[in-house]
Amino acid sequence: MTQAMVEGKVPGWSRDFDAWAWDAIAAGDVDTLASFRQKAPGMPYSHPTVEHFTPLFVTFGASQDLASARSVISGSMWGLSRRSLELT
Repeated sequence: MTQAMVEGKVPGWSRDFDAWAWDAIAAGDVDTLASFRQKAPGMPYSHPTVEHFTPLFVTFGASQDLASARSVISGSMWGLSRRSLELT
């Protein structure tokens, strides 16, 4: 078990990645998000594989308005972000 799971602390790499991703989402900057492996802080710890991050692009593709993104769930669990988005 990691220290985050035992003590409920959010590691810096997790917090930094979440903040970076939310800033890019709020700006509608899909190109920055698509370059997450090269540009995001906390790599590769935050997403060593892509299956938890790439569904974001499916959501963007289904959205009619990227500027409508809002965070409906936030916080963290076991040191990882729980952020969930809603777009129209």
